[in-house]
Amino acid sequence: MSTETLTPPSDTGLKTRVLTLVSGSAGAGKSTLAAALAEQTAAHGRTVCVIGLDRQRDVSRLLGYDDPDADENLLTLIDVIDGVGTLDEALVPGRHSKTGEPIPNLWLVLESSRLDTLTVKLAGVTAREMWLHQLLPQLLGRFDVILLDCPGNLDLGTQGALIAGTEIVGCTKSQEKEARGLTALEDKIAHLNKSFRFMGMRDGLDWIVIGEGVSDVRQGKVYFDIEQQVREAYGDLVVQPTVRDDVKVPEAYSASLPVTLYKPKSDAATALVQVGKAMKLYT
Repeated sequence: MSTETLTPPSDTGLKTRVLTLVSGSAGAGKSTLAAALAEQTAAHGRTVCVIGLDRQRDVSRLLGYDDPDADENLLTLIDVIDGVGTLDEALVPGRHSKTGEPIPNLWLVLESSRLDTLTVKLAGVTAREMWLHQLLPQLLGRFDVILLDCPGNLDLGTQGALIAGTEIVGCTKSQEKEARGLTALEDKIAHLNKSFRFMGMRDGLDWIVIGEGVSDVRQGKVYFDIEQQVREAYGDLVVQPTVRDDVKVPEAYSASLPVTLYKPKSDAATALVQVGKAMKLYT
């Protein structure tokens, strides 16, 4: 195991893309997308950091850490917020959950079940929505890409990620609840932009990724129609291709692996690789 694999990258001075993966509802496939994009971007030789903001800890699980709270030697994001350590000190290498081997070029800041206390912890902080914006400079310039995997709501954790990101990725499904969540997300972005545009906060979505879609109207007219409506409403913002419904995705979650590692030739993995290319994360 090389020292390079276990040593976080130094500051290169290059610009870091910070992608906020977000939706207006839970279950929109953010963690599946984050883990797959991170694994593939790293596999293409680019340095990647994933910061998980969800108390469910799904992206941490998919990248090799099933229960970060159970290991007292691991710092999590909530520990950083509590001042126990720095964001830099919290970096751990992504790893293959079955072999334990590190995934080259891939790092993450682990989630905690205690992230549900974030709003309370920051209650008395001035401009508390800027909490992540204030932490992130420790990592900027050191990674080509940082992925912020948000919880399935628009609370303070997500708001911090929306302000800190340089690109906002709306995640949805070909289902009404998730599609309606995009409208709630746009409203939140517009609201935050009024107060934080002076910092360069985005004024809208940069990308939309559709997951668990149907490939034919015969598989479900309602789902097919909703996808068409999303594409008509958002045009070129919608990334091609749609990630179609694939049993390999829940199987990969059970195996604690990104689907691109679990079954790289599956329909979902193939589509997710193409999504990363469409977003210009790699070629």
